[in-house]
Amino acid sequence: MAGLTAEGIAALGDEASHSMRWLDMSLSDSSSNPTDPRPARQAYALKVIEDPTNNFVRLVKDPLNLISVMGPARSGKSTLMNVLAGCTTTELFATYPGMETFTKGIQIPTRVLTLPQFSSLEGETTVDSSTENVKVTFVDTEGQGAIGDNYDMDLFSPALVTSRVVIYNRTGGLLTEEILSQLGMMTQAAQRVRAGGNARSDDSASPGTSGTAATGPLFGHLFIIFNQFRTNKVDTVTTLKNALMNQEPETDSNSTNRNNIRKLLTSVFESIQVFILPDSLKSEARDDLADGIKDFILLSDFTPKYLEYFKLLRDGLSKALVSPRELTTGVPLTGGTIADFMPSFADAINRSQPLNLPSIFELSQNNALNKIQITFTNALSIVSDSILSDPALSTQLLSTKFDSNVTLLLSQLANSISYMPIDTVKSAQDEASNSAAAVKVNLIATNLSRIKTLMSTSLTNLISSIETELLKVFPANNILQSPTDIDNAFITLFNSLSSTLKTKGDMYDPQALPSGYEAAIQSALDMHKSSIQSKAASSWGVWATDLTQASIKALTDTLATLGRNTQVGNDSQYTTSATSVCNTEKSAFGQKLDNEYLWSNKQDKKDFFATSADNAMNTQKALWLKNEEDVKASLNIIFEALKQTYVMQLQNSIVPQSEPQSFTTITNPTLIKDALLLFCSQNSLSTTMTIKIGTDFDVFVAEKKSNFVTTYNLACDTYKGYISGELAAQVPLILQACRNQLDLIDLNLDSPTTTRDQITVTSNAAVTDAKNKFTLAKGKLNTLPNGTISSTVIQTYQLQLDMGLELDRKAKVDKYDEVVSVYNKALLTELVIPIVDQTLANNFTSTGALDTSITRQLMFFIARKKGEQALAQAKWDEWKTRTYPALVEVVQRNNSYRVDGLDGNLAATKAIQEHVIGNINEDCCSMGGDLGMSYLYSSRLDGVKPQDMGMSVTDPTKPSQQNSRTMRLNNSPGGGYDANHSTNLEFFDWVVEVSEIIWGKPIITDLKPLKLDTTEYPAQATPMTVIIGSISAVTTTVTDSQSWGVNAGVEVGYKFGVKDEWETNMKATFNGNFSNISTHSESSTYTTSTSAQITLPANRVNCVNQMVFDQRTSLPYTARVRVVPKLRFQNGYTIYGGGGSYASNPGTAARKPAFKRSDRVYCSNAKSTFEFRRTDEIRDDALSNADPWEWALCMQRNPYLRSSLDNLTQASNYEVFVKGKWEGITGKYAVTTVTPKNTLTTLLPPS
Repeated sequence: MAGLTAEGIAALGDEASHSMRWLDMSLSDSSSNPTDPRPARQAYALKVIEDPTNNFVRLVKDPLNLISVMGPARSGKSTLMNVLAGCTTTELFATYPGMETFTKGIQIPTRVLTLPQFSSLEGETTVDSSTENVKVTFVDTEGQGAIGDNYDMDLFSPALVTSRVVIYNRTGGLLTEEILSQLGMMTQAAQRVRAGGNARSDDSASPGTSGTAATGPLFGHLFIIFNQFRTNKVDTVTTLKNALMNQEPETDSNSTNRNNIRKLLTSVFESIQVFILPDSLKSEARDDLADGIKDFILLSDFTPKYLEYFKLLRDGLSKALVSPRELTTGVPLTGGTIADFMPSFADAINRSQPLNLPSIFELSQNNALNKIQITFTNALSIVSDSILSDPALSTQLLSTKFDSNVTLLLSQLANSISYMPIDTVKSAQDEASNSAAAVKVNLIATNLSRIKTLMSTSLTNLISSIETELLKVFPANNILQSPTDIDNAFITLFNSLSSTLKTKGDMYDPQALPSGYEAAIQSALDMHKSSIQSKAASSWGVWATDLTQASIKALTDTLATLGRNTQVGNDSQYTTSATSVCNTEKSAFGQKLDNEYLWSNKQDKKDFFATSADNAMNTQKALWLKNEEDVKASLNIIFEALKQTYVMQLQNSIVPQSEPQSFTTITNPTLIKDALLLFCSQNSLSTTMTIKIGTDFDVFVAEKKSNFVTTYNLACDTYKGYISGELAAQVPLILQACRNQLDLIDLNLDSPTTTRDQITVTSNAAVTDAKNKFTLAKGKLNTLPNGTISSTVIQTYQLQLDMGLELDRKAKVDKYDEVVSVYNKALLTELVIPIVDQTLANNFTSTGALDTSITRQLMFFIARKKGEQALAQAKWDEWKTRTYPALVEVVQRNNSYRVDGLDGNLAATKAIQEHVIGNINEDCCSMGGDLGMSYLYSSRLDGVKPQDMGMSVTDPTKPSQQNSRTMRLNNSPGGGYDANHSTNLEFFDWVVEVSEIIWGKPIITDLKPLKLDTTEYPAQATPMTVIIGSISAVTTTVTDSQSWGVNAGVEVGYKFGVKDEWETNMKATFNGNFSNISTHSESSTYTTSTSAQITLPANRVNCVNQMVFDQRTSLPYTARVRVVPKLRFQNGYTIYGGGGSYASNPGTAARKPAFKRSDRVYCSNAKSTFEFRRTDEIRDDALSNADPWEWALCMQRNPYLRSSLDNLTQASNYEVFVKGKWEGITGKYAVTTVTPKNTLTTLLPPS
């Protein structure tokens, strides 16, 4: 590194890869200087190696975190730093294998890393800094204890203060006294710093902050590393730290001293951490070092165990380096601020001054700022000398060059201290800028003196050039310029010369212009002006003489032409004209003189020319005479003839039954008067005579026009009455003809050509035909284009006709829409009734099947509908919106209430009875077996199909008894004693009960019209109002239909009061006969109205059509019913089992003694005693121990009997759902339409 500057070393980058001595302790001069404030007792002085080391550190503009290592000599500090720095080819810090310490002073390397680079050197997870661009480098120190504690404290204090992490490197085991003694150097340094006014408050710094001397711990983080440590199971990082840093009992002064050191260490460092690096150098590496084959140790020379501990160390260091070190709050230490701080801090140590860190830090910053200001001043002096080397430099250019150089120097200044806070950099720039301003003032003054001399020489040269410049402005002879022009030319030349000099002066500096330079130029110009004026006066005299001669000749020629062109008898006109010509020529001469003669004697020239012109006019007067009497006679004859022509013009303008022209047009005399004036012009009459004869003609015309007004007004009124009458008669006829034509347009919806567009086109054609008729009628009325009379009348009747035609045309199209609406309504009714009926009949197994049917019917509807697709679809959607949700609910409820095994199409009473028997069969068999019936036990009759024994015989004593079937389960054992008398089960006298009714919403359906009534009304002259239809009371039959095993449906809206009545009747129905289909009817009366008041159009035969729709209401319901039979044992007998009573012999049947008669009782012999109540009530008899069975004792001996009896009471064994509906006609409504008789109309779709 010898001979290289800091910048040169930085340019090498990692290729430098060496360390440099930064701080050193040198012996001070023994001969004390009386003026030196340092005490004479100091033997060593701390020295900062400024170049290249400190300057190299200054080049690091970003926050720079230092990792300093301290510890005993020969403890491997340099080796540890090399491994931490990731050295692989060369070592940063020189090491030596011998016993003598190698590192002297404080060393810092040329290698600077970013925190992410440092944290991931072994491939571990990258650690990012808390602020951008935090850099990391390493500080190696001289071994402790070689010279003395004061030496160590002075040397290590700069590293302690500025380092983010301080590593105390220790080899060997845990020697607490020795370690704390060596760490005591750090506490002594801390006490010295605190003595300087840096003592922190009792409150510790917030966790995670970097800490400053003023508000937090004095130093960064302390890492105590037990290097080359022989690991064991007992000594861990935790046990080592506890043994080293935990307080111990204070039994003597030594223990008290150790505790004090511990307290101080804890308070002055942000944190204290302990790490272990085991003694794990590979044996081959150790041998190579001993043999001199290996120069230094690499991380790869250690065993994997060492690497594990080392990674923990690097991870701890990386986390400690996240935030930058600060000595003053908010100002992170950068390389530049550290480099500035070091000389000031070393000087304070050398002078034994109080180590007040903020003050020293501020002083170092001020010294750096002063130094940079001096550098700026020197550079500015060089810039000034360079600028003055140009002999002719304008003040502006000088200022620009100076400012440009100052801007560059200010930028360099800012860059050199960019590591400082932005406000500090800005303040330094402002100070340098102010000093540059004073230098600029002196520099401009020096340059101004030089350019003043230059401008004096330029003035002399300009005055010498005046004569040459005048030749460019004035010719040598015939100078025709005015005195003013001559004056202006000299003024212009003066301005040019003055401006030239001033422009040059302004270019350099306005202050450089010679004093009085304008007066000197003006004096030189006045000397040449007198000669120029004399030459100009002579040239103007010649010019004026030539102009006078030419003007007199032109005047003479003009007067001669005037005499030839003036009419005879107009001598006064000639005199006037001649005078005018003469005056004009005088004026022209004077004007030319005024415009072009530029000398001073202009009026003398004008007076001379006026005298000459008057003489010429007097010599040219002409004589002429003509016979004016002959011309006047001819004029009188033509005047009378033209007056008679105007009278005939007025008379011929009025024609009967024709629209008169406007009054102005009829009475316009322009053409006749033009003929009169033409005569005057052709015969050269004077203007006075022409005007008089024209005035006489105008008086005559005014009199005739006044007399014509009455005649004209009468003609206009007569024509207006005529045209109004004609149009008033034509418009009604045209309207009626159009209506007749519209009536002939058929509304036959069965025809494929009958569409709304076709009706519209045909109607428009009828309207167009009517309008053409009106146009034809107008053409026969002799109207004028845009005539004032006819236009208003025609417009009135045209509007009346157009309004009538549009109403008739729209009425026709609307009638088509009305007929289509009626047709589509009937069609919709026809198509949706099957959907409703099938839904109520439970024909849809799912809502999907319902949707399929609706979609199919919609396709039929769209295929057969009439009129617009959108209107037909809207009518369908209206029905679907009103009815579809109800139908969906019907289908869903049907399927949800369906009983397994009972299909809606097979819903017969027998199937329900079999269903109930299947539910109670096993419990009945079990009960019979427990009571002691022959060949009967729990599952004996499983799978046996019930036999239909026919309808029960009605008991005449019980008139309300239901008729029902008897069903038998036949018992057929394979063999055994008297097997022919095996016990059968018979179920009879079935009872049906309603337990719950679920009502749907009524479905109101419009049925297909029963009839289409048509009434014909004869034509009337005026519209007529009639009442169609009637109001009447109608009695209808409402029927209840029910079927077993299917469910209910819903619809919208039903008449008030209907549901309550129907519910009562429905319950009565269930108390009727027990069969698979049952009906019940009730009568209901409602009031219906088909009355409608309509207006019949006039002048045509009208047909009134009325369709009457029946409204059917269907109210679906679902009833939960219980179907319960009685039970009897049939064909069998009670078991013998040895005979005796059931109480004494459990093997016999459980009949009471009074009912045994013998030991074996056959069912046919005591039939009534083998019959039971309803199966859901048998348990009641058992609980009361009713005859003829020993129920209580049997249940005691057969515990499962009670379970069978309980099962027979379960309602679910007997429940089924009954679906039904009440349905009938509950209203009517009518659709009434009116059409012309001669219009073929279709109102109903074909059947």
